[in-house]
Amino acid sequence: MSSENRCLQKPIEIMSLKPYKNSVTQSWRTFWAAPGRRIELFFSFIILTSVMLSKLRFLQFNETRAGRVLRDPLLNIFTPLDLSGLIFFLIYLGIICAIIVLLPHPGRILIGMQVYTVYAALRMLAMFIVPLEPPEGIIPLTDPLMSWASTGVQMNKDLFFSGHTATMFILYLMLPPGRWRWVFLTGVFVMATSLIIQRVHYSIDVIAAPFFCFGAHAFVLRMRKIAGLGMHF
Repeated sequence: MSSENRCLQKPIEIMSLKPYKNSVTQSWRTFWAAPGRRIELFFSFIILTSVMLSKLRFLQFNETRAGRVLRDPLLNIFTPLDLSGLIFFLIYLGIICAIIVLLPHPGRILIGMQVYTVYAALRMLAMFIVPLEPPEGIIPLTDPLMSWASTGVQMNKDLFFSGHTATMFILYLMLPPGRWRWVFLTGVFVMATSLIIQRVHYSIDVIAAPFFCFGAHAFVLRMRKIAGLGMHF
């Protein structure tokens, strides 16, 4: 490509970002103009942070508990492979892309925070009720971010239900209708399959995750309706 063409292309690329920037600015200005929404966003963030910090402490405790080893015929279909790179790529790229897509939709971000808070609480409850030992032949999945946040303790017993699958599915639920939802739904399937092949989770862990997410999503919307807060979509 000639230098002249590159110079012509650059203003076009910059101009294409203007509608997005204007949409983000306008939507957040409108959202922020309502005092009730500012308060709701603040408290939603505080509660989410508190639940996530509690979850980190719970995961450390959960590693010390004895659990059951499940017989899972589906795991025997696949030869275990280390797909950590693919799993990390999917989860972190998915979060970045979802943030970019959702920035013009502050209401969806607010509800997403609330859904994620309920999901995290449900996951702690599920792991407490259903303690499990890692599948035989597990290839440990070491998430560099979570390892740092968890003081370097390797987490292998955070099994029922799959947090990686649930996170991808919640992002899918929060996205506005369009092609991105299909991209993320495909990502959910690839994530779930990768976790099973690596034997990080039992198949029931990844199968159950979307149902818990649906439940968390429905619960939040129901509570918002009862409280008269609206959907903000």
